[in-house]
Amino acid sequence: MDRPVRVRFAPSPTGYLHVGGVRTAIFNHLFARHHGGAFLLRIEDTDRERSTDEAVEQILDSLRWLGIDWDEEPVFQSRRAELYRAHLERLLAEGKAYRCTCKPEELDAKRKRAVAEKRTYKYDGTCRDRGPDQADRGPYTVRFKTPWEDLPRSFDDIVLGEIPIDAERLDDWILARSDGSPTYNFCVVVDDADMGISHVIRGNDHVDNTPRQLLLYRALAYTPPAFAHMPLTHGPDGSKLSKRREAEYRAQGISVSVQEYRKMGYLPHALLNYLTRLGWSSGDQEIFSRRELEELFDLGAVGRSAGIMNPDKLKWLNAHYLKETPPAELAGLLAPFLRERDVRVEPGERLVRIAEMLAPRARTLEEMADAAMVFFRAPETYDPKAVKKWWKADAAAILGRIRAVVAEIDLDDEQAVEQAFRELADELAGGKLGKVAQPVRIALSGSSATPSLFSVLSVLGRQESLARIERALDEIERA
Repeated sequence: MDRPVRVRFAPSPTGYLHVGGVRTAIFNHLFARHHGGAFLLRIEDTDRERSTDEAVEQILDSLRWLGIDWDEEPVFQSRRAELYRAHLERLLAEGKAYRCTCKPEELDAKRKRAVAEKRTYKYDGTCRDRGPDQADRGPYTVRFKTPWEDLPRSFDDIVLGEIPIDAERLDDWILARSDGSPTYNFCVVVDDADMGISHVIRGNDHVDNTPRQLLLYRALAYTPPAFAHMPLTHGPDGSKLSKRREAEYRAQGISVSVQEYRKMGYLPHALLNYLTRLGWSSGDQEIFSRRELEELFDLGAVGRSAGIMNPDKLKWLNAHYLKETPPAELAGLLAPFLRERDVRVEPGERLVRIAEMLAPRARTLEEMADAAMVFFRAPETYDPKAVKKWWKADAAAILGRIRAVVAEIDLDDEQAVEQAFRELADELAGGKLGKVAQPVRIALSGSSATPSLFSVLSVLGRQESLARIERALDEIERA
């Protein structure tokens, strides 16, 4: 195809942006950038009862968060009624469409009869050969006059190859409803032709729409775009992602909604990288910069199998990008998650140190925020397993000696603090640092698992560290 590359993403603003839908946007965006083309955005908001401004803004915000920019002003179908009407009138005038006055109850009776006879229902063409002057007065739909004598046998798909066209699945389908509103298959052809779309990259659940759209392109004498139907995105068990299972997905660390990934603490490029690899590959490479994705992405490497969401792999990828994020930037990303936990903190040197300390062990910003709570709230309870293992008969004596060290030493000199702990370990525990360090970890955090103990002491500071050690000593004495 010698046309300039122009692709589009066309969501309906009737709810959240689906994770499968945003993968379609990513593929379109990368394809456009790879070929130096244009990526366009079309809001398919003809369903005025369900479409909302809030949903539109949520779609735009989700795309911006992922770094998916569009090259022209978004197109809104709700503002294109005159364009659709002109095309309808043209098809009617050229005899390529006709008015159908069949009543809904008549069509429903025919449909039920077909079901009872175990055959596929399709419109029987009752109004097909009526002239305009023969049409009954009253409501009517506008139907496409399918050229039965000249149907193509197949069409080519960049991803799926040659796809046969089954005439039994076609009929004189409706272009406009009785209230005048145009249907999806009609609007999408008019819009794509008007916008100069060169490639339609979409989910393979649209394969059945393509023959109707190709016939309409031909009837309107428009050059059809190239089609590429991608495999859909499925859940971890291989079934289609379902909103009804959202609670189950959230427990695993995924969601049907793009915005939820932001709330769960995933970084935008981690999600973009992951969704791109879900159905596309470039050798065995897993981690890509945005520049690499734009340089390498093309449709020839898109697979035909459904993309199966793997929460562990997504978290692994997100953990990589957390480690790669500069600590100051990470602190800014972490702060809102702490505020959600009623910790009023602004990014500063202390939070930067905390973020840098936690990044190597966290998989999401949510996990990092949970781990960071040790720096803002003293433990109210102590892990029973850790207490049983490390708070032995000598724990009080060890903590008493540590209290004296903490009261005197410069906690910001982590090397000096570590040396003091090692000297105590030599004196009290036969050189085993863990026997000295672990009781202190529990005292400070309630757990035996924390980042570097000496960094924790430094960030907590002398006053808070001593207060927590004192409380632990009281707890040991009560026990």
